[in-house]
Amino acid sequence: ALSLQSPSDEDTFTFNADYSSKLKRVRIPLVKETMVTKSNDEAGTISTVTTAAADGSIPLPVEEDRRHLVEAAVVRIMKARKALHHNDLIAEVTRQLSVRFTPAPQFIKKRIESLIEREYLERSLEDHRV
Repeated sequence: ALSLQSPSDEDTFTFNADYSSKLKRVRIPLVKETMVTKSNDEAGTISTVTTAAADGSIPLPVEEDRRHLVEAAVVRIMKARKALHHNDLIAEVTRQLSVRFTPAPQFIKKRIESLIEREYLERSLEDHRV
């Protein structure tokens, strides 16, 4: 039976060699992050963990794709705006990429620093927040 729910451990998948598509590419969405809340009964604490895969880590190819997506968004925004405050840039990148995934502000900051090191961007000499 066809189900629109997430796959379970009991589901099986097989390769259909007879399948053909008129499209040249098949689009596979990136891994979505999920929030998991764990409660520790003996200590009485609740912790929230963000995971993207069953083992709790983001696969390396997905991480690399996300790095490129964030960097491309930063460059695209800065080409259009020329100058932007750091917090405004992070907010705009998050807004643009929220359709695909929600990047952490620290992740965006690392990508901005990488672009500055590679001289794609530069900080304002008068105000380091720009």
